[in-house]
Amino acid sequence: MAGKLRLGQRGISDLLGIYGQVLEELRVREVIRSANAPTGDYAEWLVQRALGGKLQPRSNKSADLIVRRRRIQIKARILGDPEKSGQRQLSSFRSWDFDDAVIVLFDRRYDVRRATRIKVAELEAASREDKWVSGRRVIANDGLLDRGRDITEKLREAAAGQDQKRPGS
Repeated sequence: MAGKLRLGQRGISDLLGIYGQVLEELRVREVIRSANAPTGDYAEWLVQRALGGKLQPRSNKSADLIVRRRRIQIKARILGDPEKSGQRQLSSFRSWDFDDAVIVLFDRRYDVRRATRIKVAELEAASREDKWVSGRRVIANDGLLDRGRDITEKLREAAAGQDQKRPGS
């Protein structure tokens, strides 16, 4: 990984410009698929490289990835150091129309802290109704993640293998 950038003397518009350029470069390299913060797209990209399969179109609401006919929903969060309350709350589930989920927890530098593949029934059992968003809320605590299959090393290997420059540069 590159050395730490000295950003403290940069202005806000300069920082946002750099961020925009980084997002555009990640889109060109097909690491991310949207203009949103890259956490979810990067998690989908890493999981696909670790497990294989085919990423689904963004319009597919029930699964992000299909691996050997299994529909996988991917959820990701960035955790602080130390962790703060609420950081492990996943975005809401609005359907259970998938087979497994992969939950990826990153540190603030996007290094994989923990990744787990877990059956939909385990998630559904751990969920709580969230009327505000008409969905179900899940907290990715260690007790829940321990009920799945740890795939942290697979994702770390996929991340380590992706640090190449853009082809042709």
